[in-house]
Amino acid sequence: MKPAVCLLCVLCLAACEGNSKMRQISNSDLTAKRDKCLHGNPTSPGKVTACENIRKECERRRKEGNYAC
Repeated sequence: MKPAVCLLCVLCLAACEGNSKMRQISNSDLTAKRDKCLHGNPTSPGKVTACENIRKECERRRKEGNYAC
């Protein structure tokens, strides 16, 4: 059972790291990435996940009054 707990912890830490990287992206870069997602219509699981993270970051910034996207 311990290896499963360790794996879960590592995955959680990796997810947190990804969120902090999204916060460091400039508004213009985030907008460009969002436009790529909207017009590219990604189908691979990795790109779909990346586009979902971009969408969430746009929403987070919008809630803070930053309408970058």
